[in-house]
Amino acid sequence: MSNMIPSAKGDRRKKFLGLAVCLVLFTAATAGQMDANSKKEISEEGLTELFNAALFHVRNDYVDEVSRQALLFGAIRGMLGALDDAHTRFMTQEETNELQTEMRGNFGGLGIEISQRDNVLTVVSPIEDTPAMRAGIKPGDKIIEIDKKSTRDLSLSEAVKQLRGKPGTSVNISVVREGEDEILYFDLVREVIKIQVVTSQFLEKEKLGYVRLKQFNQTATEDLAKAITDFKKKKARGLILDLRWNPGGLLDAAHRISNFFIKSGVIVSTRGRKKELDKVFNAEPSAAIAADIPLIVLANEGSASASEIVTGAIKDHKRGKFIGVKTFGKGSVQNVISMMYGTSMALTIQKYYTPSGVSIHKKGIEPDINVPALDFNKDDRRHYKEIREKKIVQEFTKENKVYNAETVKKFQKLLSARGLTLSDFAAKRALKDELTKSETRPVIDLEFDVQLQRAISELSKT
Repeated sequence: MSNMIPSAKGDRRKKFLGLAVCLVLFTAATAGQMDANSKKEISEEGLTELFNAALFHVRNDYVDEVSRQALLFGAIRGMLGALDDAHTRFMTQEETNELQTEMRGNFGGLGIEISQRDNVLTVVSPIEDTPAMRAGIKPGDKIIEIDKKSTRDLSLSEAVKQLRGKPGTSVNISVVREGEDEILYFDLVREVIKIQVVTSQFLEKEKLGYVRLKQFNQTATEDLAKAITDFKKKKARGLILDLRWNPGGLLDAAHRISNFFIKSGVIVSTRGRKKELDKVFNAEPSAAIAADIPLIVLANEGSASASEIVTGAIKDHKRGKFIGVKTFGKGSVQNVISMMYGTSMALTIQKYYTPSGVSIHKKGIEPDINVPALDFNKDDRRHYKEIREKKIVQEFTKENKVYNAETVKKFQKLLSARGLTLSDFAAKRALKDELTKSETRPVIDLEFDVQLQRAISELSKT
């Protein structure tokens, strides 16, 4: 019998089968080892060794060279991501500086407060008179793309970095909105965002003070106190505190502002894992500068965090009525911890509870009087986009420069002829916004603000 020489093809097949057998045996052995060890808690020493081994292999064997700093920053973010808490995050030196600038009330971007809910980038609140608010961004909008790139695996800090940029530059965001069948696309131009934290107006006819608080930053308490003092000098017989679209801010500011209206008792309490750090924030009688004046709080789905502390305290103490719609539901407290090399970490350390002992985290606060805001319906939004793209309203206002009933009727007739009918509210809103876009926005515009109308009505009964 002659010796048979295996062909190259047959040889490769044998090698492949041998490798496959080895892989199967290795996998089986590894699986058995993992199964044996799965019930054992790995020691601190073992975990450190495991981490260093992973770092070693990435640094030495990964296809591209990666800096040690980038890897370790990523590791820290991954560790915090394992907490499944959108409000806990690591910040580089640059991001830390941006946060400090934001709390001072002067920063660049779109004017939008964002968070993560169920691992989806979600709008908490647009800030009044900013690109986001003017474009129609709403609380609860889910941002699924930034400049056509998915946000699926994007950290909160990275998303903020992408949304901010040089004033005058553009960014496109794609939004999924509850109740909408199609993805909404927004082209926004970045601006320097300057927040005038407190705006106020005295309603002479009704003898009511109206004050809007846009953020609980470092100047909020002092600015609001000045407005209240001015109202008292004018003998105001009622006060409206507007916290709509206020995303929150400093816990201390929320405590002190609540104390303006509440003489005694608990304002808010905080509880965490370390019981020795639990704290109850009580009212100081001497700080209650407006404890006896009839009060209405306006809040909505964009009112979060510190706004909910104030709203919850006033509601629980029956100090005033809450008019609007259910608040956002952010009831956790973050401590910004300064770390080495200019970095920092926002870490959730506690949840806060209203005076009645209720946590509103992911629940929100229900209003005493539910009054939804006027809004565009589905057809309005679809037609309005086309009206803007075709520059119909822009061209119309070149010849019709006065906002009145006659101009509105003429505008609606034009839209109807083009098959782009808007509801009465949407037509008026679109026309008025275009005609007044270069004017300073008034503190109060009662024409469309049904929530404020109801607040004035309720106070007029007292």
